[in-house]
Formats: sequence, C-alpha cells, structure tokens
Amino acid sequence: MKKQFPIFTFILVSILLFSNAALGQTVLTKPEIKALKKEIKNYKKHPETYKDNKDNNAKKISEQEAEIESLKAQLTIEWGKLDSLKTSISEAEQTIAEFEKSNIECGKLPSQGTVYSVQIGNFKNLDLRSIFNISKGLRTENYTGGNAYLIGNFISVEEAIQFATVIKKLGITNAFVTQYIDGNRNISFKAFEDN
Repeated sequence: MKKQFPIFTFILVSILLFSNAALGQTVLTKPEIKALKKEIKNYKKHPETYKDNKDNNAKKISEQEAEIESLKAQLTIEWGKLDSLKTSISEAEQTIAEFEKSNIECGKLPSQGTVYSVQIGNFKNLDLRSIFNISKGLRTENYTGGNAYLIGNFISVEEAIQFATVIKKLGITNAFVTQYIDGNRNISFKAFEDN
C-alpha cells in the first residue's frame, strides 16, 4: 500500500505541473501552494475521492465533447439552410429582374411582340386624355377619326376576352378586343367572344 502513495503523489504533481504549463506557466502564490498541498494530502488519505473526481471530470469532458459534436452537426445543417436561402434569394432576384425586364407598361404599347387590348369606346367629341394619366392603364389613340380608349396589354387573347366581358357587364356594351403586333394595330383581327 505504501508504494501506491509515491506513484499517486507523482501523478498528482505531474498533473499540477502540466496544468501550470498549459496555463502559460503561471506562478502560484504561497496560499495556492498551501491549498494544493492540503488537497494532495487529502487525496493521499482518501484515494477514492481522487478516483471519483477523475471519473467525474472524464464524464464531463466526454459529455462536453458529445455536445460539441452535436453543435457542429447543427451548425452544418444551419449552414446548409443558409446556402439554400441564399440560392432562393438569388433565384427570386433573377425572377424579379426578368419580370422587370419583360414588364409591359399598361399605358404603352410594346414595340415588339403581340398584345391585346380592350377598346371601350371611340368618340369623336369626347377627349379624356387630359383627365387620365397614361400610367394608369388607359391608353388613347386616334382611330378612324375619333379618340379610341383602350385598357391594358394582355399577353393572351383569352385574358383580353375575359376582361372585355367584365367591362360589358359594367355597361360598356361596345367594348371589344383589339390586337397589336410590334406596336401596330391589326385591323383585320376579330376575337370571338361568348356574350
């Protein structure tokens, strides 16, 4: 039993020296040295306490290492989510840019492509251009000697017909769909509507 104490003391002193070296070789004060000697003496009297402390510390270290690994895994998942969000934002920005690029202003005819408008009237003695701002979607043009009032630039004829049907229900019974190709009105165009 006496041979165990010198080995035990050597291990304890080695641990203390190692911890001092690891902490940047801090110099211990006299009260700290006295407290450590007392602790070593206590461990000599009760080696099971030393073993229990050692086992508890090893368990805490193991638990903390497991927690670190778990946090690393969670961090990896969060980085993946962040990358996915960045990709989604990039795609959304690209879509917005495409929409802005292909945006058709309601009050203007595009110079290229085919669009459809709904003519709501053609009046020789009525001029509403000063009342309506062109950006509001109402467009006027001089057509067959009168002021033709048109609403919207629809990409499909079906949308234009649907809108014309709604306009007719509002009491503008002579509304009809017109077609423009590359900015020019197609006079021979006839849309078939269900009344």
